[in-house]
Formats: sequence, structure tokens, C-alpha cells
Amino acid sequence: MSLLKAIKLNRNNNLTLLGILLPLLSLGIAYTVAASEGKVAYLLIIGSLGLICTILAAAYPAFGLYFTIVIAFFFADLKRLLRFDLPVGVYIDALCLLTFVGVVIQKRKKRENFFSNYNHPICIAFTAIIAYSIIEIFNPNGGPIASTLVILRRFICLQLMFFAAIEILATKKQMISFLKFWFLFALIAALYACYQEWFGYPAYELAYITSDPLIEGLLSLDNGNYRKFSFLPDPTSFGIMMSGTSLLCLSLFLSWKNLGAKKYRLITAMLCMVLAMSYSGTRTAYFAFLAGIGLYIMMTLSNRKTLIFAVVSLVSFLMLLFAPIYNNATLNRIRSTFEFSQDASFNVRDVNRHRIQPYMHSHPIGGGLGTTGGAPGELELGNSFSHPLKGFQTDSGFLRMALEYGWIGLILQCITFFIVLQQGIRAYYRSKDPEARHLLLAAVICIFSYVIAHYAQGAIGTLPGAFLVYSLIAMIIRLSNTVKDNPQT
Repeated sequence: MSLLKAIKLNRNNNLTLLGILLPLLSLGIAYTVAASEGKVAYLLIIGSLGLICTILAAAYPAFGLYFTIVIAFFFADLKRLLRFDLPVGVYIDALCLLTFVGVVIQKRKKRENFFSNYNHPICIAFTAIIAYSIIEIFNPNGGPIASTLVILRRFICLQLMFFAAIEILATKKQMISFLKFWFLFALIAALYACYQEWFGYPAYELAYITSDPLIEGLLSLDNGNYRKFSFLPDPTSFGIMMSGTSLLCLSLFLSWKNLGAKKYRLITAMLCMVLAMSYSGTRTAYFAFLAGIGLYIMMTLSNRKTLIFAVVSLVSFLMLLFAPIYNNATLNRIRSTFEFSQDASFNVRDVNRHRIQPYMHSHPIGGGLGTTGGAPGELELGNSFSHPLKGFQTDSGFLRMALEYGWIGLILQCITFFIVLQQGIRAYYRSKDPEARHLLLAAVICIFSYVIAHYAQGAIGTLPGAFLVYSLIAMIIRLSNTVKDNPQT
């Protein structure tokens, strides 16, 4: 009895202590929040939710994939709103890692062979690039190890999410659910870009644009307006993502016959995304969109509807170029995409590529990761370190690969992209399953548009588009494995 009384007394003392401490703690938090103009309040809320979602990402890998995509959509605008440099990049990398760990745990629980879905040519190609990237740590031409490891961390974490997506998007139902999820958030981003164009930027975004003359110069258009970036970090990544996603919608709309009323939702979403893409002012996105349409026509040329669509597309394109409308800044920006000889930025990039070619030819393993420092937001070399590539603006993802990884790395990357597209096209023509064919066709066209965009910009690897590309590649792997196992289905 004395023991029970002691336990009861101890519990009462604890409750009394909590009753005293909690109000004091609440007052302390309230004072800190007020003194910091509300930033701490946001950080506490975000931190608490982030901790819970991080735990769920490891326990439920599918949730980890979707939650990481949501964070990737909104993290840049959140930083602009709070005017506080949150370490969101590190958090996204952690989510990718934990999602992959969750997949490994699930496979161990089910006693499944971990490598059962990874013996695919695409997986082998990506594994070769990962191994080559790790070797680049010891590149004698490279910069500081700290700079190399930061960039390598992001690359490897994205690859881990890619391998996790292969397990998460295992069935056609899961693939369709993923596409619906992506379309929803892409549509939200597109509508917000239209809001920015029609009603103007909110005050906090306008303050961000005008805070730095360099940012303002990159976003300015000839008519005094600004390029639109929606919730994303910059107009380029936003425009390319809109281009790829609208091609997904268009492909499914044209090829999938039994969608019913969903067809009208798809075409409406696609039109919103194309409009938002035009407001981004990203000429690379315009060209990638047309390249995707061209590939769609080539892959489905035997279909009578494709011939009609090709004629309509050609007439629409010619009207866009030659219609007697000259006072529309967006239309003029689109037209300038196809005036290569008059495009000053294109000519400057062409000169830079020719100027740097001798370095690329003489360095087969490149100058090391992160040495170009050409992409906005990436870690550049420290001021105390001198490097021939320091500060060089690559723009092109292929050029950056050639300079940092060398021409050996560039060859590996080109082979990988070729294998991805070859496997997707091969599975599309071999499959007899209509749903699988629709998904494969849409995936190949979207990935192809990203590869085209990667020539002019660093398109593949930027967030959130990287999660779309790697998820579509994961879908190609699963669907092509199904065709291989059941060639008659």
C-alpha cells in the first residue's frame, strides 16, 4: 500500500509540476513569437508538421513520395513568403532517403528479393552513373570536397527516390493515381501563374523580385512585365514542368478512348497549363512542347485521328507565328523562340560552348562536380579556390555534364537517356494492353520533351520536375517488365 501511495503522490507531483511549467512555457513561446515578428510561430508549426510527416515517410513510402512532391512544389514560395532561408533542400534529401529506407523495410518484411525489379537495363544504366559520380569525388581536377559532397548528396538522394518509385508505382492503378495527384498540383500551379499574370504579383513576391537587380533583370520582359514562376523557384523550371505535364495530358486525351467525362477535365487542365507555360516566358519550354507533339505524331502516325491532329497542329503553329498580332508580349516571346539568328541569348550561349570546347576535349573526366557554378541556387566554389570553370554559365544540362563529368560522363548520360526512351518505345509497340500503351506513350513523350529541354537548360534534376521524370521512368520499367513477362498481353 505504501508503494501505491508513493506512486500516486509522485504522479500528483508531476501533474502539479506540469501545471506550473506549461503556462510558463506557453508564455515564453508567445513572447518569443511576438519578438520575432511571427517567424518562430511559422517555424514551430512547420517543424512540428515536418517531424510527423518525416516519420510517416519512413513508415509509408507512398506517402513519402507524395509528400516530398508537395514540399518540392511549394518550398520556394514559402521561402519568399517568410523571407527566411529554410534548409528545405536538406529536408527534401532526407525525405528521399527515408522513403527509400521505408521501401527496403517493407521488402524485408515481405521477404521479397530486393533486386527483383532492379535488373532492368535502365536501372543498370543509372547505377553506372551513380558509381561514376562517386568516383568523381576523387577527381584531381575537382574543387573542395565539401562542395562535391553537397551536390553528390542531392544527386544520390534523387536516385534513391527513383529506385523507391519503382516499388511504389508497381501497378497500373498506382500509376494512374500518381498521375492524377501530379495533375492536381500542376493545375494549381498553373492557375496561380495565371493569377500572377492577370492580377499581378502579391506584395511579398514583388518584394523578392525587386530585392536584387540580377533577379529583376532575369525576370523582366520587354514590356516592363515579369515572367511568371507560380510557386516554383524560377520561370525556367516552371515553364519546362508545364510543358512536360501538358504533353502528358494531351497524350492521354488523344489516345485514351474510354475516359468519358475525364477527357474534358484533361483538356481543360492542359489548356490552363499551356497558358501558364506561355506566361513563364521560357522559350525552351515552347520548343520542348512542340518537340513532344512531333514525337507523338511520329509514334501514332498509323492512327487516322493523328493525321487530323497533325494538320490542326501545323495550321495552329503557322497562325501563331504569322498572325497579324504584334502588340502582345507573350506572343512575341513565343515567336522569338524560332528566330534563332536574331536571338542574342542563343548566340551568346553558342559562343560560350565553342569557347569552352578545348577544356572539355582535354579533360575526359571533367573538372569535378559543382565546379561550373552555372545553375542558380547551387553551391559554387569558395572565393579562395581558383578553377578554370569557376563561374562559367553552362545553361545546358548536357554542357554541364561534359564539363563537370567529362566527355566520358556525357557519353554515359546520353546512353542512359537513349536506353530510357528505347525501352519505353519498345514496350509501347510490344504491349497489347491498351492502358499500358497509353501510359507508356505519355511517359515517353514527356521524358523526351525533358531531354530536349535539357540541351538548352538544366531541365532534368530541378525540383519538382525531377520527381515527375524519375517517376515516369519507374513506370516504364514496371510496364516493360510486364510486357517481357507476358509478351502476348
